[in-house]
Amino acid sequence: MSITNLFEKISRRTRKPQKIRLSYASNKGNVRTRNEDDLYIDALGSRARENMSGDRVLLTSDRYIFAVLDGMGGAEFGDEAAAIASNTIASHSAVLNETPPERLNEAVNELVTEANNRITGMVYAKHAELSGSTLVLAILRTTTVYIFNLGDSRAYFYNNGSIRQITTDHTVASRRNTEQNSDSADAHRLTSFLGIDDRWVGIQAQAYEPFDISGGALLLCSDGLYDMCTDDEIAATMSDTSDGCAHRLVERALENGGRDNITCMVIRTA
Repeated sequence: MSITNLFEKISRRTRKPQKIRLSYASNKGNVRTRNEDDLYIDALGSRARENMSGDRVLLTSDRYIFAVLDGMGGAEFGDEAAAIASNTIASHSAVLNETPPERLNEAVNELVTEANNRITGMVYAKHAELSGSTLVLAILRTTTVYIFNLGDSRAYFYNNGSIRQITTDHTVASRRNTEQNSDSADAHRLTSFLGIDDRWVGIQAQAYEPFDISGGALLLCSDGLYDMCTDDEIAATMSDTSDGCAHRLVERALENGGRDNITCMVIRTA
């Protein structure tokens, strides 16, 4: 056994499990006929259903992976694209959890490449015009989180009564970065997502500076939440630390119109 392998084996034995409080919910909304969102919860492998919510306390590890995915394409198999992305994360989860921080970008982009290729292969096989999925991925190491995204599903950090958006939307409006153009017909069109690379040239998820979530809460969500709720509404709902936070967020989005599928998860350390 090499020195590196021996060190990694000892490190795994000496890790102390981190208690994580998780709240999650998904809903098809008031307009859509089905739920094309999906989610991934490490060790649970949960899949989004038409209407679901729950709360869990995770106690088994100091490393977890969470993701929210928003399938696109409507009749063109958006739900299948999101499911492919979720299943690809699951197949890479063991490797991701053992990857040192300095190599996480590389490991994440290996799963991004595989998910993209599997989605574009599905689109070709079904003779569909277009299908794909957004991705917002959180890799938690004790209390430090590493965030990656493609598309417009977002990560926020809640602390002391306010929220801060961590991720950048990969949309036409965000690229132009002007208020005038943000109202154009194609403002919400995605400029990057899983499934966009139909020539398999190579796409990469955007990575963000890691940060400590202790004392606050991490929110991952699809656009069905933040399009329906203001930052203040989201922050006010997250200020209640009791169980059911994600369910309450979804309920608020439904009350405000619920024009899209809504999926979110709230992650707190304890």
